[in-house]
Amino acid sequence: MKSTSNAIWWIKSPKKAEKWAAKKRKQSVGSTFSNDMTNLFRNISMHAYGKLVDRTLNIWEKLIWLAVHVTTMIALVMILALIWEQFVAQYIVINLYNPLYPIESVAFPSISICSNNRISYEAALAHAKELSRKDPRQRDPEYFLEHLKFFINLYQRNDLEVSGETYSNFQEFLDIYDTSENETFYNTRKVAELLSPSCSNLIRSCKLSGLDIDCFSRETFQKSLTSYGFCCTFNTGNFYQNRNIRDRLVNTDMGLTVVLNTSHKDDFVSVLKVDGYIVIVHNPEVFADTTSGESRELFLTYGEESFLALHALLVFTDPSLSSFSPITRKCYFENEFSHYEMGSQWNYSFSNCITRCRIRSMVALCNCIPFYMDTKLLIETDGVIYCTLQHVPCLLSYKFKWSNVLTHRKLLPGLERAYEEALYCPECLPGCNDIQYEVSLMALPIDRFIAGSTATELNATGLDFEEMSVLRVYFDEPHAKYYTRVVGNTWYEAMSPHGLKQSRQYVLTYERTISVTTDTRAIKQR
Repeated sequence: MKSTSNAIWWIKSPKKAEKWAAKKRKQSVGSTFSNDMTNLFRNISMHAYGKLVDRTLNIWEKLIWLAVHVTTMIALVMILALIWEQFVAQYIVINLYNPLYPIESVAFPSISICSNNRISYEAALAHAKELSRKDPRQRDPEYFLEHLKFFINLYQRNDLEVSGETYSNFQEFLDIYDTSENETFYNTRKVAELLSPSCSNLIRSCKLSGLDIDCFSRETFQKSLTSYGFCCTFNTGNFYQNRNIRDRLVNTDMGLTVVLNTSHKDDFVSVLKVDGYIVIVHNPEVFADTTSGESRELFLTYGEESFLALHALLVFTDPSLSSFSPITRKCYFENEFSHYEMGSQWNYSFSNCITRCRIRSMVALCNCIPFYMDTKLLIETDGVIYCTLQHVPCLLSYKFKWSNVLTHRKLLPGLERAYEEALYCPECLPGCNDIQYEVSLMALPIDRFIAGSTATELNATGLDFEEMSVLRVYFDEPHAKYYTRVVGNTWYEAMSPHGLKQSRQYVLTYERTISVTTDTRAIKQR
């Protein structure tokens, strides 16, 4: 007889039997695990876990105990995470990675040269004559020449004893007769640039790496804005970032050499009570604000050969630290800058952040922006005008506040008023990858330069010896110190006493304290 089924002859339904056996084994494993966990909770030494399997409690009481345990576990995890982050923050260190980093790989900074005379007499006289022609009352140029001195107070540097009404009356005249048809408001920046001394009159000859260069090309000196107004800035576009060995710009003769016209023939109003000129050393991508912490400011004397020796210090951060918050590592990476850029066209740096914070305070308190400030640091500039003479009383009243900046404050009894009077910018932190420039100054009589120059070179300047000053800027050494910010202790090193001891041997504490005051501006590194 032919078989019509593949079933084994002694089992009627073999497939059902297999499913039943598998289900029984699964139930057996599940019940065994459940019994084991019940025994664990009943006998564990940790408090109250037995309540979860206590048969004398109803379901609601067990749920309450479950909620208590879940809450306790979440709190424990959060506390451990916080403790771990604080532990790591204490051991984020800066180690010396390369003490002989080649100087030709370090970007040469921007050098801004500012005349102490902020208003050219020749330019002021020409503008005074123009205002006299436009004046319906036909007042003579001497009247307007005297009133143009008021513009020095827009720099918040030299307070003239003039009443606010006098400022307002003269500004009303300027708003009517010195405003172009295509301008809605009086353009203080345009007039200040017109009145500022020209770079061609200040700078007479230039050398770089021992060779004569054009002083006013795209890669050399350009008129640019600084905290002193319009100055002559070398290397505005960071053109000397990568150089060859010959162009390392090391030692006095192979750096930047500038011959300056420091005569007083064109002086009208000075911004400082010193007989000299101002030099600002700063990063090319940083606005040259001497009160924001990253620009080095020097006051050089007329009639001397000044030597500015640069010392570069590079600090870069291990990308693995990006997993920590900026507050923990105390710096910002490039990809974190967008949080503060908000679509504006500026490069983040600690100095730019402080300047931006100061500008926002000026707009909020005085409803204007000083003409020398970089407007690219603000997002919204619609409806905001450049400060005019009418805003001078307001600017001077908050001068102390804007000259003192705090990025962190710890409340101490007796300092409450000082905290309120200072500008508070808690969002500003240094960049994780940063180059810092320290400057040392030495000066010699101009006779040394004159004795070492040819008659042709001296005649090309068109200056008398008593009208001449020389500035030399160069790297002091053919190498720089390269530091890296790393985690001093990883979790496996923390578990090892030997690893913890070894990591502590290489700790370099890096503290950055910003002290910005009217007369004291420093960055201390310890």
